[in-house]
Amino acid sequence: MKKNLLVSAVLASVIATGASADVELFGHLGAVYNQGFGDFKAPDGGSVNYGGLTGHLGVDIGNSNVGFGVGAWGGSQLWSGGITDYAKNTLYGDDYIDLSDLYFRYNGAFDFYVGRFNGNFLRSDWIDNYIQGAGFSYKFGSRSNVWVTWANDYTTFGVLPGRIASELTAYHRFPSSFNNFDVGSRDIIAGGANLDFGMFQVDPFVHYYLGAPFARDNMLQAGLRAALVLGDESSVKSTTSARFMWQNTHVNTFLLWLDEELRFANYFKFGGGWYMVGNDSGIYTITDHTRFYGRYTMPSISGSAGHFGAAGTNSWYVFGGVEHNRVKFDVLYAGGDYSEFSAVASVRVFDYQLGFMREGLGLDIGAGYVANGFSNSIQLHNAIVFAKLVF
Repeated sequence: MKKNLLVSAVLASVIATGASADVELFGHLGAVYNQGFGDFKAPDGGSVNYGGLTGHLGVDIGNSNVGFGVGAWGGSQLWSGGITDYAKNTLYGDDYIDLSDLYFRYNGAFDFYVGRFNGNFLRSDWIDNYIQGAGFSYKFGSRSNVWVTWANDYTTFGVLPGRIASELTAYHRFPSSFNNFDVGSRDIIAGGANLDFGMFQVDPFVHYYLGAPFARDNMLQAGLRAALVLGDESSVKSTTSARFMWQNTHVNTFLLWLDEELRFANYFKFGGGWYMVGNDSGIYTITDHTRFYGRYTMPSISGSAGHFGAAGTNSWYVFGGVEHNRVKFDVLYAGGDYSEFSAVASVRVFDYQLGFMREGLGLDIGAGYVANGFSNSIQLHNAIVFAKLVF
């Protein structure tokens, strides 16, 4: 009976869409310049620098209950100084454009997407990326949901969730694009929940990979995030969280990650954290919600731009920043097996609210400095400047 009611609700919404369809554009267009310093040099001893460009344009047609979308995402090296095609070979590739969005959605008693879509509506810590497949989320209470997804391909397009302008610093399309969609080679079946009890939050999950990357076939991951939330967003709010992930392939390993964040008036943030990875193997992640900027900003040498992927490692970090509609600023120092100093800021120059654009029309400009700490034998230092239109 319940199944029939849900099917009827979806069909009724589809019919209604034809009479009341809205058109909404979404995406970005931006460029970044990266100037290298330190010990990473060109063959002639000079510095390495490059420019990169990425863009995303999508359209959603429908209403608040049902609709469909289509979109494209592209990226390219603009130039490369010091090392020929350095950015093309390491960050942007030469597959300049991809079909990023091609989906049907239903948003009513539950959220359901099928096709190619952004999976952030699942609210998963580790699958916050673009999915080719299907996703389902059922919301209950004020801030809780359960979710499940099947994906036969996935990509981040270079986005690092929560990090300023990360969508400009790299471009990686769906591996199966222009390859008969490669069904069956990279499948994931995953599910979880985000359970909010006010002061306490518990977010369990399980991931099962069939044909996962790096020869990790039939990989199983399971774990949870548990958090204690105290205070109020209008004054001082403390979020103390612990994440644990167990991973099994041909060996077992684990990740333990602790994080404390203090927010003041919901604008300023300060805190710190620590993580460790088991000795037998690194942890595979599609994406993550760390606070590190080094993955695509610094050269990937001497382990400078990796963290969870290395077995038997641990690191600590402290951070601060500002989050405001007009100004964003992140600063972090990390030490241990992974080290980083980063300071990145952006300013919203203008912001026009246009009804047919998901985020209006805004222009962000910014700059940053990212290094692998100050005590490594190989010193990496990179300065970036960027500009980005968002809509």
